[in-house]
Amino acid sequence: MKTKALATATALVIGALVTLFAGCGASEPASAAPQATEQPAAQASTESHGDAPALETDNGVIIIGMYASAGKNYNDPIGLHVEPGTTIRFVNRSGMHSSTAYHPDNGRENRIPDGAQAWDSGLLARRNESFEVTLTVEGVYDYFCIPHEAMGHVGRIVVGDPNAFAARPADGLPQAVRDALPSVDQIMANHVVRP
Repeated sequence: MKTKALATATALVIGALVTLFAGCGASEPASAAPQATEQPAAQASTESHGDAPALETDNGVIIIGMYASAGKNYNDPIGLHVEPGTTIRFVNRSGMHSSTAYHPDNGRENRIPDGAQAWDSGLLARRNESFEVTLTVEGVYDYFCIPHEAMGHVGRIVVGDPNAFAARPADGLPQAVRDALPSVDQIMANHVVRP
């Protein structure tokens, strides 16, 4: 009887751990970026710019949702055009993710404008946990999710003029990343690019 109860308890603990860590790899320590917070989803609204798809916002802050669904990990939107000084809030909608700038401070090649502040949210593990960054330097910013980069969980934000700091060639990036990143032309034409 005790052996059966112990086996059942062990199976429940293992199942809980597998569920907790499913789909995630090791994370790197967070930089000195602002801390992640939890935001109630009820504050969000949507707005549309001309023909661009509706964009989720909260008092002028643009929201990028981070998702894990059916074996895919992605941001929505994956591509975005904003004006300098725009604040972006990355919100964990499901799974565990990070928003991490491609930058030497984060162990990667620089893919954000020179003079721009690199960011790393650290691992956002709770639903609606969020991280904000304000982008002030014009150009193209590429970022990735630490545990899911190899699966193509990346994003691109164009701030103001994309020619101020053009997108870097993606030759050295994993194939899934190259396939996932929207082109600057696509972002400039649509302003919002969905996955």
